[in-house]
Amino acid sequence: MIFNFSTCRKSGINCAENVYSFEARAKILNHSDSINVGDTVWLEVTCPVSQSDGNSGRMISYSKAANLGTAIAIGELVKPSGIEAASSFDYHLVTGTNINNPDANRIREYLFSEGLVEYQFLVGIIPKKKGIFSIGLSNAANVYRTNDKCTKASYRIYFTQTDQHLYFIKQVYGVDPDPPPNGTYCFKVK
Repeated sequence: MIFNFSTCRKSGINCAENVYSFEARAKILNHSDSINVGDTVWLEVTCPVSQSDGNSGRMISYSKAANLGTAIAIGELVKPSGIEAASSFDYHLVTGTNINNPDANRIREYLFSEGLVEYQFLVGIIPKKKGIFSIGLSNAANVYRTNDKCTKASYRIYFTQTDQHLYFIKQVYGVDPDPPPNGTYCFKVK
């Protein structure tokens, strides 16, 4: 009996499911296909606090998100299946919050900061070695608000206004990558 009364339900909402579907746009501010060791790749993600819900089409203000962010995976594009390479880079966080992750060679995790009209994230990614690399951004699921842990949202995070240089995937592996827009960006470090 106690368990039934303590399950998370709010006005007929199943709290285990995402109610809203939103988008966050990422871009590389200096999207050259080749950079030098020690140069900085600037990654920015923004999304409006109020935006159209992909499920209902209604405008929703989704402020005070407690766990809105992304995991950034960096891999070196080498045959046969790549090498985890997040530790081959230094990171300069300008806007957002770093989350400690035990798998630091594979991914870095961050939360976005909430501004007046949009959530913001800006990090500089600085290569320490040569190679061909890909940056992959995770989508954000089960995002909840500090004052409402039940009405959850999902955020699709993908690159816009950025030449993603996906031809590097074809060059290295001989396969066609997923077409844009997606959350993958490739570059060469010389």
